[in-house]
Amino acid sequence: MEDERGGGGLIGELDLGSSSSQENSRLGVGDDDDDIIEESPKSGRLRIANVGGSLTVLLQIALVAWGVRQLRSVLAKRRQRAEAAQKATELPYRAVDPPEFSMLSPTAVKKMVELDPVPHILIDVRFPSAVRDAPSPFETAINIPEGELKAALQLSEAEWEERFPSNKKPGRSDILVFLSTKGRRAQRAANAAADLGFSGCCVLNGGLEAYEQAVKSSEDQPLKFLSRDAVSVLLHKVEKGGEVSEAAAPSVYLVDVRRHDERALYGHIKGSHHVPVEELPKALSMDSGAWEKTYRFPKFSTEDTVVFQCRTSRRATWAAQLAHDFGMGRCFVYKDGVYGWRFDPSVLPYDSYEIGDAPPKPIDFHVEKMDPEAGKSELQRLGLL
Repeated sequence: MEDERGGGGLIGELDLGSSSSQENSRLGVGDDDDDIIEESPKSGRLRIANVGGSLTVLLQIALVAWGVRQLRSVLAKRRQRAEAAQKATELPYRAVDPPEFSMLSPTAVKKMVELDPVPHILIDVRFPSAVRDAPSPFETAINIPEGELKAALQLSEAEWEERFPSNKKPGRSDILVFLSTKGRRAQRAANAAADLGFSGCCVLNGGLEAYEQAVKSSEDQPLKFLSRDAVSVLLHKVEKGGEVSEAAAPSVYLVDVRRHDERALYGHIKGSHHVPVEELPKALSMDSGAWEKTYRFPKFSTEDTVVFQCRTSRRATWAAQLAHDFGMGRCFVYKDGVYGWRFDPSVLPYDSYEIGDAPPKPIDFHVEKMDPEAGKSELQRLGLL
């Protein structure tokens, strides 16, 4: 713009282009009585004399438009930073098919806490403020907010012990039960832990709200237990003289839920199948093909009779509860386990031990004979014969 002083007013030329000049003339820009707009001899220029309010208004509009653009840019950057921060602290939810993680009923979680059948840890993934407002019903649960979970599970043993002195760091095959108010946050956390290689990820079905309602509104349905004589009758046919010969009845499964080392070191009841209890929550979600490929026997149906056994009965009781939750109406617990079998010299009783401990010596025993009549009578009372 070229300025000239004269006549006490401001005279200038604004290069708007010929089309813009015509458009401004058409729209009547500069029609105020104090302004005079003429075409400049130079092509595409307007000569503005005695400029007053119109140019000021244009400049103000331009400044407002520039300010709006700057404000939008700042807000967009803030929104992007907020979204990035949210993604960094909240693990993404993705629907997965079983068996990435397993759903445990409130009753199954309750029995797990009471019986302590397997190494496990309860992880409350709510925000600390939510935990303070509504404490977990499980005294042993630890609080790791969802956004901190991956980092926490990758802590060293020393770092974990410093942060959670009362809880041993979970192993890759231990049962991890994730807790949240309704369960959705717990599912995201279970997915994240599974991505890190933890194979025993579980979620409290329905969340803590469902657990509290279940505890208040209903009582646990008692599981059914079988004696060794009843189990023996189911697995074998009785021959003359009290001898027994293996002849597993159709649609009857005896499932040993001990660890691999226990079964290998101390023997197993003939006719039993093997599914370690820590694998059972995930295994029950498998289809028949995957089950048979993994465990080398057909997956039982809801119509089959399934008896769970372990060393005594703790793990078998929890296994039966899991099966019951999956719709198995004919699941039972062999109450004495291999410790009380005593029908076979190759099935050795032994004291409890954990992985990493020295295996105990087998306990000496005398082989005993089964009582088929007592077994049959028990099965008839239960409607199994």
